Amino acid sequence: MSFQFRLPDIGEGIAESEIVKWFVTVGGTIEEDDSLLEIQNDKTVMELPSPVSGTVSKIFFEVGEVAKVGEVIIEIETEGTGSIEQLETSEADALNDSVQEKTKVEEQEAINTAANKKQGGMDTDIRLMAIPSVRRYAREKGVDIRTINPTGKNNRVTKEDIDMFISGESTTTTNDSVQNDTFTVVQTKKTEIKQDLTESTSPPQVTENSVKMSSTRKAIAKAMVKSKTTAPHVTVFDAVDVSKLIEHRKKSKERAIEQGVKLTFMPYIVKALVAVLRKHPALNAYVNEQADEIVYRNCFNIGVATNTDQGLFVPNIKEANMKTILQIAQEIMKYTDKAKKGELGAQDMRNGSTTITNVGAAATNGVWSTPIINYPEVSILGIGRIEHEAVVNEDKEIVAAPIMKLSFSFDHRVIDGVTAQEAINDLKELIADPEILLVEG
Repeated sequence: MSFQFRLPDIGEGIAESEIVKWFVTVGGTIEEDDSLLEIQNDKTVMELPSPVSGTVSKIFFEVGEVAKVGEVIIEIETEGTGSIEQLETSEADALNDSVQEKTKVEEQEAINTAANKKQGGMDTDIRLMAIPSVRRYAREKGVDIRTINPTGKNNRVTKEDIDMFISGESTTTTNDSVQNDTFTVVQTKKTEIKQDLTESTSPPQVTENSVKMSSTRKAIAKAMVKSKTTAPHVTVFDAVDVSKLIEHRKKSKERAIEQGVKLTFMPYIVKALVAVLRKHPALNAYVNEQADEIVYRNCFNIGVATNTDQGLFVPNIKEANMKTILQIAQEIMKYTDKAKKGELGAQDMRNGSTTITNVGAAATNGVWSTPIINYPEVSILGIGRIEHEAVVNEDKEIVAAPIMKLSFSFDHRVIDGVTAQEAINDLKELIADPEILLVEG
């Protein structure tokens, strides 16, 4: 018979989830309680088990697509004839313990779960705590499955957990069992402590504001999670004396204004990074995970993180190696304006080589940070606010010098620590002396 598995309600107000990974394919077989798929939503990433054994006949959602709670996501052929719906709406199936009849007991489980949510208790559907045969076993033994510590795969309760609980060898979970106007904390099978809710002190009122995440914020969140969970981040910190850089910009600023260009320090950093990427190709690469390959880019597209009221965007300066510092400055102005107006296109942000983020722009003094890589890029440079600090010069004198903090995060799958340190050493040399930068950049 055909069994249709619907995306379950995992609680916490989650109405939909993205399909991250399927552990099965059409035509493949699966056993009850084996991992079926992995889903991701705004709060968690989790695996869902198969409630039945059988052969996969149809998959309704591809990886990357979003399914809503209650939608059929996969169909599995089980033993027998006919068709059945999801567990909570199925007919009894004597040949398979996993397919449950929607009896009064099952309905009561759903009611109890809803009541628990309403009264501030646990917010996980009881039907996700154990497979159907285990829930039936718990009912037969007269045990509330919510009071048992799970030890099974994916944090689910097993028959062995129930047997241990009955024998008194297992303590209970910390979830309170809500019944009528009292709550019960079960310490062991034989010991119960009851307290009337009317005797407890009411907690102070907490006011909260809930604002739905914008599509931009959701996209940023998703990208940040993917980067941090995929690429092993390492960050190195350094600082550079920018006395000569400040002097060069000061001399060039008026000429830039004559051409309608606002010259900041950022174009110099972009130009310096181009030279560093040329010397260290690993910084201008990405990982093709499907083919287990490292792909080296032949272009030099330097991303500049741009903050707007809608969120953070990273347009990149295309072929920055072919542009002068003033041309780069002009493009930065153009992209900043487009970002603030919401006019950036996908092509403006694709195929980046690496990214620069000005973490010191909003700081009151020079700071370091641990910037997150703009995945699938393998590196990102954070620059801090320039601040005068006491340093020792070549004559071993303590002097005040303008210092820029550098924070360089890299993907350790591709870039080794020595390579990263050599790269930041080269970057410091180019930033510290614009004359060298103009020759090598």
